[in-house]
Amino acid sequence: MMSFIKWVLFVLGAMCIWVLLNVLSTKQGWFKDPIAPANDNASFMAEAVKSIKKEGKGNGIFVLINQGKVFDDFTYSKGEKVTRDTVFGVASLGKWIAAFGVMKLVEQGKLELDAPVASYLTRWQLPPSQFDNKQVTIRRLLSHTAGITDGLGHNGFLTAEQVQPLEQHLTKALDADDGVNGQVLVGIEPGTQFKYSGGSYNLLQLIVEEVSGMSFSTYMNNEVFAPLNMTNTGYDKDLFGSNLAQYFNANGDVRDYPYYTSLAATGLYTSANDLAKFLNQNITVPVAQNTPHNLLVVSTLKDMRSPNATAMGLDIWGLGVMLFASNNADDFIIGHGGQSPSLNATLRVNPSSGNGIIMLTTGNRSLAADTATKWTLWETGNPDIYMLKNMIPKMLKTTAIGCLVILLMSIFYILMARRNARKLATQQQ
Repeated sequence: MMSFIKWVLFVLGAMCIWVLLNVLSTKQGWFKDPIAPANDNASFMAEAVKSIKKEGKGNGIFVLINQGKVFDDFTYSKGEKVTRDTVFGVASLGKWIAAFGVMKLVEQGKLELDAPVASYLTRWQLPPSQFDNKQVTIRRLLSHTAGITDGLGHNGFLTAEQVQPLEQHLTKALDADDGVNGQVLVGIEPGTQFKYSGGSYNLLQLIVEEVSGMSFSTYMNNEVFAPLNMTNTGYDKDLFGSNLAQYFNANGDVRDYPYYTSLAATGLYTSANDLAKFLNQNITVPVAQNTPHNLLVVSTLKDMRSPNATAMGLDIWGLGVMLFASNNADDFIIGHGGQSPSLNATLRVNPSSGNGIIMLTTGNRSLAADTATKWTLWETGNPDIYMLKNMIPKMLKTTAIGCLVILLMSIFYILMARRNARKLATQQQ
């Protein structure tokens, strides 16, 4: 009996060690090689451009940032020329910039992160739910932990005349993706889990208007864009004229950018040069720069990139910003991405080094995100949350096979040991 117990403990111990090794190797990216040697900006630029040339279908710009300054850029287009001042729609990337506007109001004492959002609303209220709506706070809206289950996703509207008033849009978005309800309501107990929600940022947009007394667009221009000299940034695509990048679909045809009610969630238009100015606001080390570095105080920036949401056991979200991977300096690679059917944008930065990446594209659904994933591995040696997500199925398969092999080998060992014991006993007789 004792021998059997020892055997079971040995097998379980071996399996536990195998599982831990697989989890650790996956999380640390031990078997994932960066596309270029560490700290070699020129090599990374060359390898990234090689991939972009191969995969790029429409137009785009890729900018590599080193210590807060542009190291190099690469532009491409099957149509009109693209420059660092060309304006692209950036979809959900705008959530991060909208969060700056929200946190400005927090610093001014006009919003409290943990106060019920209902206390700031007069034009619209969350519908009654089976949960306590008072637990829906600014903090939880920013971090997608407020339990809002709208499923948005916004397709936008073909004409400016079709754009819904914000209150109507919160009640039922007419530009919702297929298969989602498009209603901003509490469907999960607030604070219990992460649930990505474009509607949460629509609600934040309304709160900004209520508290500031201005339209969201005017407020963001006054408090964020103008102070940072982001002169090619805004929410009205018609303001940019010929400076607006052509919007290519996956087939290479030019389509129109939509109009949006959901400005905070997905309606931002901006350029690579303006995003470089915004990126510098998130750097914690002194760098040479031409833009002010005091839009938000250091403690607010630290709060924004502190973990507020988890998934798969990993810290993935702060306040308005994604936490992509450890930067090996007690901080994170932070940023945000944006994706529409044939538009992809990304902005990531290592706050501790001042290094970053900006990429704006049309014609591809994930080229910018894929390039940023390669950059994160190259910058830190750590896989980002998207790479980890893709690696998990293989890890689970490898773990299961390994555990089965351990079990079979241990059984085989026991059987052979018993056979040898019987053979020895026979010989001794």
